Amino acid sequence: MYKSYNTLEYIKQARRRTRYNAAFILLIFPLLCGCTNSGHSHISPESDVQKFSSRQFTDAGLQEFITKVLGPNVSSQENAWGITRLTLATLYFHPDILVAKAELETARAGIKTAGQLPNPSFTVLGGPSAHYVGYGASILIEFFGRRYHRIKEARYRAAVAQWEVINTAWKLRSDTRSALLGVWAVSGRLKLVEETAAAKRELFTLEQARFDQGRASAFEISQVRTEMIHAELSVSDLRREYAVRKAALAGAIGVPAEALDSIALDTKAFDVCPDLIEYRDSQDMRYQAVMQRADLRELLASYDAARQALRVEVSRRYPDVTISPAYNWDISNRFEVNPSLQIPIFNQNEGPIAEAVGQEHEAAARLRRAENTVFKSISQATANYRGTTSILLQAEELAKTVRVRLNQMQHRLQSGAIDRPTMVMTHIEQIQAETALLEAEIQQRQAIGQIEDGMQQPIFDHTNAAQASGLLENNQRNSP
Repeated sequence: MYKSYNTLEYIKQARRRTRYNAAFILLIFPLLCGCTNSGHSHISPESDVQKFSSRQFTDAGLQEFITKVLGPNVSSQENAWGITRLTLATLYFHPDILVAKAELETARAGIKTAGQLPNPSFTVLGGPSAHYVGYGASILIEFFGRRYHRIKEARYRAAVAQWEVINTAWKLRSDTRSALLGVWAVSGRLKLVEETAAAKRELFTLEQARFDQGRASAFEISQVRTEMIHAELSVSDLRREYAVRKAALAGAIGVPAEALDSIALDTKAFDVCPDLIEYRDSQDMRYQAVMQRADLRELLASYDAARQALRVEVSRRYPDVTISPAYNWDISNRFEVNPSLQIPIFNQNEGPIAEAVGQEHEAAARLRRAENTVFKSISQATANYRGTTSILLQAEELAKTVRVRLNQMQHRLQSGAIDRPTMVMTHIEQIQAETALLEAEIQQRQAIGQIEDGMQQPIFDHTNAAQASGLLENNQRNSP
């Protein structure tokens, strides 16, 4: 016997059920969406200017970073900053490291994005009558290892960003070394030019006395005066260049120029030529560069990522399956499952696969091009080093000869065999020989710097810029 239904009561129950389901959906919707921290921080240009102007080498965070890298007894040494400590200061202050680390953070977040499973969709089904209630869902199921290849591609992209951090650290190291070498070079030139100017002033005084005694002509005194003026102008010009070089060093580090006034620069690393025995074999140098240079490793990781991207596109030749379970209530309960898939009739993803193949070839070609550029730079640097070393040996022999002659002239001056102007002229000749020696040393040190850049290995000191950059905290020095 069938149970009879009251039509009015039936409609009330259906409406009540509909309200309950609507309330349930409104309740769980915020939970399904979740909450995300935007991570937004306020940026103020005025505050940035103040923070940049207040940067000093006594920064507590910098001292902590130096201690972490070099050990607890280093940061408390005398107030002398050489290439090692200045390199660490550059890694701490310079914003290029912040940019590279932010890109690394984004790339690592991409791994999480690649591993996410697609969310199912939920649908409330409407019907022709008020007492009709229905729900539907769609669940996407990925096949053929697509998610696995996508995650591997994202990991290679993160490796690219990681190597970019190291490559950025080496670039900053190179800029700091070049700037400090420029300060050392100008400082040596300035010292010799000041000696030359002092000797020219003394010579002018002696010639003026001879002119007053009628022993020198007006042309001779005018010529000596002109040389003295040129020497003094050279001193002023080199003092200007020294200030410019210090400002360039401050810019390479990422601090205001006045911050260098509170420290003593240590340029002893450039006074003596470092040992380059391990860099005599060009083939071994090329092998070390390929295995250790961060930019080449970055391009290799980029090539691996391109290969994984190709695998992702190949997996898309095969369609995914969408499962759509549904439930509706209309007089009675009804359940159904509707599978669906895209039929690869008109294309089998040939276009994206061809693009991925092209991108893989591009990545391989870029790697080969970069390797060739590195090999060329190493060959040029080693040839430059050999040439400048040969010139340096000749300049050293010339300087030794002039020094011996200067000592002989001093003995002759003491014995009265020569006069003081002749002795001063010999001293000026000796300064010129020392200047030629200094220029040869500068060229050789610059060639060594080129080898260091080509190998991305420290030669003037033993600072591992790559390791030091990894010790920086993500939130360290995150503002100007």
